[in-house]
Amino acid sequence: MDDPRDHHVVPQFFLRNFAIDEARTKVTTLAKEGTVAVWMERSIKSIGYERDFYVHMQGNRPISVETDINRTVETPISRSDTWAKIVAGRSADLDQTDRPILYSLVRHLEARTPHYLQTSAELAAMAADPSSETEFTEEEREMYATLRANPDFAKLMFNAMALRSFADDYDRSLIQVARSPIPLRSSTTPVLPAPAPAHATMDLPLPGMVPFQRVLAVDPHTLILVVVGDFDGAFVNGEMPIELAHGFNRSVAGQFAHFPRVRHMICGRDRLVDDMTWAPFELASDTPAKMIFKRRSAQAAVSEGPKA
Repeated sequence: MDDPRDHHVVPQFFLRNFAIDEARTKVTTLAKEGTVAVWMERSIKSIGYERDFYVHMQGNRPISVETDINRTVETPISRSDTWAKIVAGRSADLDQTDRPILYSLVRHLEARTPHYLQTSAELAAMAADPSSETEFTEEEREMYATLRANPDFAKLMFNAMALRSFADDYDRSLIQVARSPIPLRSSTTPVLPAPAPAHATMDLPLPGMVPFQRVLAVDPHTLILVVVGDFDGAFVNGEMPIELAHGFNRSVAGQFAHFPRVRHMICGRDRLVDDMTWAPFELASDTPAKMIFKRRSAQAAVSEGPKA
């Protein structure tokens, strides 16, 4: 296997939209290191990758699909007119013609991450647990039993999802562009599931699932929201209230703090101390170039009570 072994789980063309330098090579991120989180400037090349992540085994032979992902999904998106609008800061010009790329971008960035792979493994374990509150169908239980019994097949299925463009699903779902008055955060798990009003036409993958939408910050001032279902291809592009933007940023901080596989939060300093204190972390050190946070113990967090 001669393909590159450092596999970017978040495309570098995407990360460059959050760059802080003219050459678009650096971002500021908060990175987890055990119970400590460190905010500082980092090279885009140094984040968002894992060794041999898109490799599955075919017999005794390792098969990498990382190059295929670059060629069949990343390159068409990054060279599209839609992405050119976003890079140029022209998100206000995004319209119905941009639906296929926007939809594919959100679904692809959701399905290719370590967090998505871990979630699939957790669902497989839940399907084997008779005390699980999730009501799996017999067909779903059989599918997850197959994945549990054959980890190589499970990884092959994950890689197949990472290779999928999702362009065939875009035409019926609701897509919204929300332009923010303040800088938005992202992470190395860039698509955030967020609550959505219940609607009879929504597609929900599991029974009893809370209605949700997929939310992706494509640059520091633009969110793309996707609600999968039969919405006749509805499309909206408008400005979002500052309160919603602050709420989204806090949700990204919560995602970063809660999920182990969310390694980096891409963010500036604004409101970071407040949101990480809520997360719950404590500020241990603060200089212009570096901030260090330490996670509070569960007992300490309970004794202090909830924070707004």
